[in-house]
Order: sequence, then structure tokens, then C-alpha cells
Amino acid sequence: MARTALEKETRRQQLLDAATRVFARKGYLETSIDDIITEADVARGTFYLYFPGKKEIFLAIIDHYFELLTGLVNRLMSQEWPARLDRARLREHVLTWLRFFAQHRDLAKVIYREATSIDPQFEDRWNRLSETVKNFLIERVRTLQQSGVLRKTLDPRAWALFTEGIFHGAVCHYILQSDRPDLNWLAEQWVDLMLWGITPER
Repeated sequence: MARTALEKETRRQQLLDAATRVFARKGYLETSIDDIITEADVARGTFYLYFPGKKEIFLAIIDHYFELLTGLVNRLMSQEWPARLDRARLREHVLTWLRFFAQHRDLAKVIYREATSIDPQFEDRWNRLSETVKNFLIERVRTLQQSGVLRKTLDPRAWALFTEGIFHGAVCHYILQSDRPDLNWLAEQWVDLMLWGITPER
């Protein structure tokens, strides 16, 4: 009996998940197809039904990452933003981002560590998505400035740049480096920094 499209997609995803775990653990160069099929518990022939080789499954992992991340970006951008700074809502927004990377730690490890060196188009794709997010943040800051919620001396472009840097550091140097990252603590500290800065309370 021929496999259904759903069964094929399930098996393909099984291979992608297994390869992601192995790449995250051993790195691209040290990973072999044998490692992947052992992790996935499938025959070598099954692997070649879906992917011609190691590079192709790595590129498919990158595609999967962008699909997931783009979906998150589009969902968050489509949400209606409040006309004022709501700390609880801002915290939940930050937590949504942090949970995504905590949930996909192995995938993020693979992407951040090796995607640029394997996929020549990765950097351009990443930059386009990053620019979309930054432009969205810039527009949100300008809207809040016009409503009097944020100080008008704040440069929205600088704020978006700093936010991207904080986010990158939080993911790479905390979430991906810790087996049990405290996302609630990280979100609380991040939101407090964004709202109050580092100066003493007046």
C-alpha cells in the first residue's frame, strides 16, 4: 500500500528532527548520514527517499527554521498593540520570543552555529527577516512617541538595534548555554530594563 502524504511528511519530519539533534550535538562536519539514520531509527534507503545527502537535509533544517520563525513573526506583528505601555503584556510578548527559542534549542544551536557557513543564502534571508522585525519595532516606537507614551528624544532606530542585540545575547549566551534557563527571570529583567533603564528609582 502506498504511503499517504501525511505519512511521508511525518517520516520526513522524523528525519529532520533526528538530524537537528545530531547536528546540535556533534556539529555539521562531524555528523555522518549513519549518525542521522541511527538517531532516527530508519534504514539508509529511507533517508535517501527524502534527501540526497547530508547537505540537503541541513538546508531543509534551515528552511524549517525560517518557516517556524516567520510564522511567529507574522503572528506577533498581526496582534493589535496597546496605545500605552502595559508591563504585563510586554512581559508576555518577550516570553513568547524566549519560549520559542527554548522550545527549539537544538534547532537554534544548529542555526546560530553553522548555518552561515553551509548555506550561502542564509545571511541574506536572515537579514531580510531581521529588517522586517526592526522596521515593525521602529514603527511601534514612533506610534507610542506620538501618543506621548515614550520620550521623543529616543531614536527608534537605535532602540530597535539595541533590542536586537539584547535578544541575540539572551538567546546565544543564556538560553542555548543553559539546560534549564529561567525564562521568567529573564523576561522580568528584560522588561524592567526596557521600561526603567539602569538609573535609581526617583
